Amino acid sequence: MDYSYDEDLDELCPVCGDKVSGYHYGLLTCESCKGFFKRTVQNNKHYTCTESQSCKIDKTQRKRCPFCRFQKCLTVGMRLEAVRADRMRGGRNKFGPMYKRDRALKQQKKAQIRANGFKLETGPPVGVPPPPPPPPDYMLPPGLHAPEPKGLASGPPSGPLGDFGAPALPMAVPGAHGPLAGYLYPAFPGRAIKSEYPEPYASPPQPGPPYGYPEPFSGGPGVPELILQLLQLEPDEDQVRARIVGCLQEPAKGRPDQPAAFSLLCRMADQTFISIVDWARRCMVFKELEVADQMTLLQNCWSELLVFDHIYRQIQHGKEGSILLVTGQEVELSTVAAQAGSLLHGLVLRAQELVLQLHALQLDRQEFVCLKFLILFSLDVKFLNNHSLVKDAQEKANAALLDYTLCHYPHCGDKFQQLLLCLVEGRTLTRYLKRILLQSSFYPSPTRGEVWHNQHSSPTRSCPAQAGICLQGCSQEVICFVCFLI
Repeated sequence: MDYSYDEDLDELCPVCGDKVSGYHYGLLTCESCKGFFKRTVQNNKHYTCTESQSCKIDKTQRKRCPFCRFQKCLTVGMRLEAVRADRMRGGRNKFGPMYKRDRALKQQKKAQIRANGFKLETGPPVGVPPPPPPPPDYMLPPGLHAPEPKGLASGPPSGPLGDFGAPALPMAVPGAHGPLAGYLYPAFPGRAIKSEYPEPYASPPQPGPPYGYPEPFSGGPGVPELILQLLQLEPDEDQVRARIVGCLQEPAKGRPDQPAAFSLLCRMADQTFISIVDWARRCMVFKELEVADQMTLLQNCWSELLVFDHIYRQIQHGKEGSILLVTGQEVELSTVAAQAGSLLHGLVLRAQELVLQLHALQLDRQEFVCLKFLILFSLDVKFLNNHSLVKDAQEKANAALLDYTLCHYPHCGDKFQQLLLCLVEGRTLTRYLKRILLQSSFYPSPTRGEVWHNQHSSPTRSCPAQAGICLQGCSQEVICFVCFLI
């Protein structure tokens, strides 16, 4: 079933840029892409790309490469399950409520535009800016240095591109080898989240109080309740940084065959990962799931959350020529180029492109916490006992993010969709990074790990080993991510 929309809003098809004709298979598209998507799915067509699987798709050349066109349809959110297999007219109306909600929000946006006389000025989004990083008193490897102290704003950048000094780069649709390749979470059944620090270079669980959390967020107009709750769950940046710095000041216990810098990064990654697990355990809905489902979700998304955390830190950092670590130190991109190798360096540059894209979209803290929640509750995870609860959480987060973007950024009508596209790119970065690291010479031989939960542990402790989550051998894999992240 196709749903009409308000043509006064003058939206363009996210696939080819043509004028949209209505809601088709999950979102607003033009008639041409609607028909193309329907024929491809119903006829079970399989296309090939004669180029590099990154062809430009626009109104003038959308018919040149059906492979890349279909991949873009999937990337922007067209739904395979919305196409009727029996070829009867009229689609499945389970998307009707979503369409109606989106149409109502667009009507509100239109009314707001008319009321403001087309003078749209968005005030700074509400948020609690974290304090500046403390000065370090430990030594890091050459090439790292502490930045000048400055507050990290929770709202959008002050200028069109802040301090980056470069335009946002276009989103490159990743290559694929099948209809859905590259757009779902990759399966790595042998790469479980593991261990209680058995390696000599891994840091043991650090004693001390749990990570602190900011005072309850009072909120503001137009901020959905879900986002307000997520803001309250965000760890206090200053306390997380202080805990990591304290861990790094402990005597190093590196392996003789690994450089000191590698051991340092390992301990840094352990603590960063601990904060992510602690955040997930406090999230609403997540703590209502069975332990097996909790572990399945974490095993699926922890690496993507690490990458996304890094991306957002660089947006706050606002400097194109260097990268900011979680400890508050900077590393020059020239250092990465010299030490990381060509493949990892290429991924770092691709991550910086994503930073520029999100910076140009004016990603703020409210959207950041909502995107993290969407990563955690991915619908691509299989073998969940309570899939309906995860799906409900995903739908509520999508609705909250859509509400927020339309209310606070009415001049960016497709911001919601662009943010989801950036999540796809971040997921692809994570997948490529894993592939490279598994083939690298310094990556340890993989062993199957086991994730388990101690039913008698206190749920309020922040250290995974103490909180009942066993992370055996995790440092080996996490450290490789940190090598990429710096």
